[in-house]
Amino acid sequence: MRLSSEELSALHQALSGEPYERAFLFGSRVDDELRGGDVDILLYSSAPPFPLAHRVASRYARLMDARLDVLVIDPEHPSPEQRAFLHTIKTQALDESF
Repeated sequence: MRLSSEELSALHQALSGEPYERAFLFGSRVDDELRGGDVDILLYSSAPPFPLAHRVASRYARLMDARLDVLVIDPEHPSPEQRAFLHTIKTQALDESF
């Protein structure tokens, strides 16, 4: 996982108090061999996805002055497109990093 301690702390603060079940890093930051790339996280939550993603990304942006891409999927009702997408990505649990 290619996240600095500052990025992990900002993620923890951005997610604090939010209604999610699990959080995962995905995208290029999962691969320690790659360089650069924005931070992409996947949240499993039954909360309305857009407001949740907006709150988390906005908090992170204020803390880090950097972009955070947030994907929210309802774990009980993923769409067929979301299920297909989940089969194509490599993830790393963030919950264990906090």
